[in-house]
Amino acid sequence: MSEQIQIQHALKFLAECEYERQEVTPESIAAKLTLSPAEGAALLHNLQVAELIEPERIRLTESGRDYALHVLKAHRLYETYLAKKTGHHASQWHKLADEREHELSRQDVEKLDEELGYPRFDPHGDPIPSSTGEMPNKRGALLSTYPVGWVGRVIHIEDEPAHLYSRISQASISTDSIIRLEKKDSLEIVLYLEGERFSFPLEVAEKITVVELDAGEQLDETVQRLSRLPIGAQAQIVGMSSLCRGLERNRLLDLGVVPGTITVAELMNPSGSPVGYRIRGACIALRKEQADRIRIRNVEQ
Repeated sequence: MSEQIQIQHALKFLAECEYERQEVTPESIAAKLTLSPAEGAALLHNLQVAELIEPERIRLTESGRDYALHVLKAHRLYETYLAKKTGHHASQWHKLADEREHELSRQDVEKLDEELGYPRFDPHGDPIPSSTGEMPNKRGALLSTYPVGWVGRVIHIEDEPAHLYSRISQASISTDSIIRLEKKDSLEIVLYLEGERFSFPLEVAEKITVVELDAGEQLDETVQRLSRLPIGAQAQIVGMSSLCRGLERNRLLDLGVVPGTITVAELMNPSGSPVGYRIRGACIALRKEQADRIRIRNVEQ
């Protein structure tokens, strides 16, 4: 990692900690960038010499904050671009954005912001700085702080470390999921979502931020995932998860996967996936991962 990239990663980390109101120490910044204590100390010295952090404490100066927010915005906008405009899997977004953020000029970032429609949050629910450096107020609390039986909406999923994020991603939990906390102890949590129950190590709950439901909003237990529809049964499509994005979402919309459409599960591969669904007169093969992202409500035949 070049010195410039180290500096940019460090500034981005400092901006994230400032937003989260988390204390930064020489040890935490060295661990974040996978540096030895001596390398971390040298990096902090360089940041002070460049007047990007204050001389007596690890805190961004005005110029350091401006630089940090540029890198942070570049990263989160590029993740949003990957989600909306490409077919890259969610597990690749962070790594690709980490590589690309260093190449984007301020002009590039503003053009990308305009192209994407000035989003306020990236696909994981992280806030994106505005052109003036402002970010939405922090909201929500960690899922682990709520009691068993609590129902609420997911608004943020931490994408690091990758092995924990992959567990959440594989369960197709997104930043619009309404969930119920069904079990919590010192070892695991169990969540109810769209007709299914998912068990995770308790540390996964530390990566999910949630909010209370709006007034009048509730968990609709009649809504399930298309992947749960038995062969021969029919259902009405309710919508698609926000995880279904970009080219894949456009393709499904073109095929008729829109609210109100009736679908029937007709054919199953011997391995269980893909499954053929009858939609508007055509049989469409969908992998389980794709069917998990389509929400349905069973209807009587």
